[in-house]
Amino acid sequence: MRPTTDELIVGIRNVLEDVLVPELQSDWAQAMGTQMALMLQHLEGREEREPNFLAEENSKLEEVLGKANTALGSAAIAAPKKPTEESLEGLRKHNENLREAITVAIQVAYDQGEYGFTDLPSDRLGITDALMEINLAQATFWEPIGFTYAGRKR
Repeated sequence: MRPTTDELIVGIRNVLEDVLVPELQSDWAQAMGTQMALMLQHLEGREEREPNFLAEENSKLEEVLGKANTALGSAAIAAPKKPTEESLEGLRKHNENLREAITVAIQVAYDQGEYGFTDLPSDRLGITDALMEINLAQATFWEPIGFTYAGRKR
């Protein structure tokens, strides 16, 4: 069907950048218009990129939860069931469920011991670096619109 979703997004972004933003009176309004255009640019092609990205991220989150559960031993957290259908919505829901399970695992680890000011339960579970890598991959997903994140130095 024409126009495609990406063609509509490009058209909206072009009107925003070429017609509306130059007419805005304040610097703040122009900056907000430019930010909106960047978000629209990010949406271009996302429909094609997101399923593969989520499938890969879900696999990594499953590994993180497995590692956390090994460290938790008898207090291990039940892993969420994989969706029966690999639809985008199913991938998103599984991603959310995995993140919630990892959050619970971190809370369980916190409840198991004494922690100093700089201690992290995720360090005790051995998952901090893996979580940082997953978050950096999220930032990479946004790079086509100029968003970069150097990451945490360890």
